Amino acid sequence: MRRRIQPQTIYKNSNVQNIHRIYALSKRNIILRYKNSLVGFFWGFFKPLLYLLIFIAVFSKIPSNHIDNYILYVTSGLIFWFFFSNVTNQSVGSIISSAGLIKSLDIPVIFFPLSEIIGELFNFILTIAVFMVVMYWFGLTYSFRLLLIIPCILLFGVFSLGITVFLSSINVFFRDVGILWGTIQPALFYLTPIGYKEDLVPTAVATLNPIYYFIKLGRGIIHDTVPPSASLWGACFCIAAASLLIGSFVFYRLKNQFISTI
Repeated sequence: MRRRIQPQTIYKNSNVQNIHRIYALSKRNIILRYKNSLVGFFWGFFKPLLYLLIFIAVFSKIPSNHIDNYILYVTSGLIFWFFFSNVTNQSVGSIISSAGLIKSLDIPVIFFPLSEIIGELFNFILTIAVFMVVMYWFGLTYSFRLLLIIPCILLFGVFSLGITVFLSSINVFFRDVGILWGTIQPALFYLTPIGYKEDLVPTAVATLNPIYYFIKLGRGIIHDTVPPSASLWGACFCIAAASLLIGSFVFYRLKNQFISTI
């Protein structure tokens, strides 16, 4: 007598298969990113270090920009910025660049931008771990408060996923999106108070910049003596949720047209 397969078993097997697919795609992205590279993931450490040296040379000499423990202040902002910058730059074309796989294999399209986020989160966590060790010599105080960096990273990851899904979906139909995003990013970088005091950026500009809130949250955990306020956590949660909802809405409205367009 033929054994009947329960729906729960099919659902479970499907979930396991999807996890394996996401893992395989994320692993592929990490391998391709550092293929033939001499230092591998340590580029995630050297790039913020280079910008840190530039900020020290330029902004630390301005009297009105005096900041206690300037190196830790800048570093705590740079590592978050470069996570966001890397993941959005690499993901904006993730659907187009995977057109062959999407057409030939039965893989949900959402897995491609998602795998980019997971791969970059892996690098981000390793980068933070390295900086947590190095920054001890520059005034970082070890305490249980540093554990708050975990929910901070998760919120920033959700926010970045929403932006990534939105950009990669629109980019399928308008290839100028990738070029435009690469043009906007430098301006967004200098409008975010990373190497200088927050009060040097107009309040209206800062409050309209969603990345500002996550930079401030991460800096409050790593650099500041006062823990981030509940209102700041709430703002970051709302921004992350809104980003994910908008990105998901756009993706699911457009996904049925991806195959015919790419």
